[in-house]
Amino acid sequence: MDWRAAVPLAVAAWVAACGLAAVSGELPLGDMIHDGPPTPEQISLYIPVTGELDAAAVATVRYRKAGGGEWRVGHPLHRIRPANTEGRKPADAFAGVIWDLEPGTAYEVEATVKLGETSVVKTLSASTRPLPGPSGPPTKKVEAGATIAQVQAALDSAQPGDVIQFANGTYVVDKLQIKKGGTEDKPVVIMGETRDGVILKDPTGIVIQILDVSDVMIENLTIEGSKTDSGTAASSHGINFWNGGKQQKRVTVRNVTISGVDMGIVASGNPEQLLIYDNTLTGNNVWEKDFIETNRTWNDDGIRIPGRGNAAFNNTLSGFGDSLAVIAGAQNVGVHFYRNDIRMTGDDAFEGDYGVRNITFYDNRIHNSMTLVSFDPIHGGPAFAFRNIAINVGRAPYKLNNRNTGFFLYNNTVVRTEGCKSGAGWGWVQFDNGPLVAWGYRNNILIYRGPGNLLAIESSGQDFVDFDHNAWYPDKAVWWTKSGGSFPNLAAAREKLKPTSPVFSGLTRRHEGDIICEEDPFAERIELGESYLTEISKLYVPALAERASPCNKGAAIPGVTDGFEGKAPDMGAIIKGRPVPAWGDRSSAKGK
Repeated sequence: MDWRAAVPLAVAAWVAACGLAAVSGELPLGDMIHDGPPTPEQISLYIPVTGELDAAAVATVRYRKAGGGEWRVGHPLHRIRPANTEGRKPADAFAGVIWDLEPGTAYEVEATVKLGETSVVKTLSASTRPLPGPSGPPTKKVEAGATIAQVQAALDSAQPGDVIQFANGTYVVDKLQIKKGGTEDKPVVIMGETRDGVILKDPTGIVIQILDVSDVMIENLTIEGSKTDSGTAASSHGINFWNGGKQQKRVTVRNVTISGVDMGIVASGNPEQLLIYDNTLTGNNVWEKDFIETNRTWNDDGIRIPGRGNAAFNNTLSGFGDSLAVIAGAQNVGVHFYRNDIRMTGDDAFEGDYGVRNITFYDNRIHNSMTLVSFDPIHGGPAFAFRNIAINVGRAPYKLNNRNTGFFLYNNTVVRTEGCKSGAGWGWVQFDNGPLVAWGYRNNILIYRGPGNLLAIESSGQDFVDFDHNAWYPDKAVWWTKSGGSFPNLAAAREKLKPTSPVFSGLTRRHEGDIICEEDPFAERIELGESYLTEISKLYVPALAERASPCNKGAAIPGVTDGFEGKAPDMGAIIKGRPVPAWGDRSSAKGK
């Protein structure tokens, strides 16, 4: 049986507790829709609330491949709370994501919304997006030694279905522009004869700019930028999506090497169905104090794909500020980042700021970041960050600012030592930068080897929160400054904090099921420097050692811990019973 098909007894009990057998009735709900264009491994869901509906209503999900078979339980849907959202106000609705799916596959989905004794079942037939197949033989060739004008002319002559191949060689260009696209069935393909043998080089600015065209594939070549950091100007771009015309759709970048740039692959506005996968990107930033303790890296995005129905997966990145990001002012619905391998990033590994709903960041591995995840803020949510690894984080691992709601942090593993700013003196400190309402932090491991205290959540709010079954080191002070007080250790916090309302967990006590774990509970010891300034070059897979305290101590979370072995899932990103992800660029030895 596929490991994802196995629904543990704990999850089955959770489904029963939610009352899936309730009496059918009427609730003020619209139809369930596939939220945005399809993506390869996810189905995003959205059910509008069309009238007054009590906040106690819950929505559970199950799904299976079309044509029958065993039902699997998905993560429950999140009730969007417009009143708790900063800035733009979303509509009242239920939303959520089913992940870990197969590309190009049809599924049946059922969502059961229950309030008291009344329940309504919503159904949907939806398919994931197939990945583009291999490109055909070239129809046009750009010969080695071609001038800038000749290269641009070749691109300008593109017709739907053309495969334009560059012969091996180095081409010095000046903002090549892609002005002609294809159709959904006949994309325009721009490719190299070999990935390492074709180099498109612009030492001053943007190497490739994609204008208001759709159905374009760029693959199997190398892009080279300035090789010199331009500070906050971020003037050297690998691939830039122009934001002056109609939105781009169905643009794919795969099997590409990008080096020596300030920004890697960056879009603005609301492009749709961008696929960025199996690429290696290297920026101009380095892990040095004058870069990472200033704003010098802040505009240097690695892969930025706002809009709808976009996905970036299995990329290897190093030398950017925010390695993965969306952007303010965009729709930011159904955007997914997964299985990427980040070796060094001078600001956030994932800047999810201004995400709207159905955003995911999962199964990524990060070494040397200043922040793991930034939600500053989320416009209603949900946004999910789960099964991620972060080794050597310089500031607080999570940044959750402004009036914020609808984000869920599950089964992440963070190992860090003494840092700077918000990373100094605490394992994790969240300053009072706005209330946090309806969010979750479950099954995570946070190990702090610095000299300070453990945890400070200073934000107000903190009702409707799931904060349980996490592992911590060391056992020092825990502060919930605006919602319960300050405590000398974890046990005191668990005992004396006032009850809260749960989101999904059913638990009313913060720190329920939390443990203090070993300083290094992993099968292979993770070595850090005295401070975060020691760059970690060894790549770690932080699987738990046998009988380590976080083993089998997590809570079963549908969609996150499926397939776990033992009486309960492990805490942290590597869960016994689940396969270890293949991180990073799979198409080149450079990504391994």
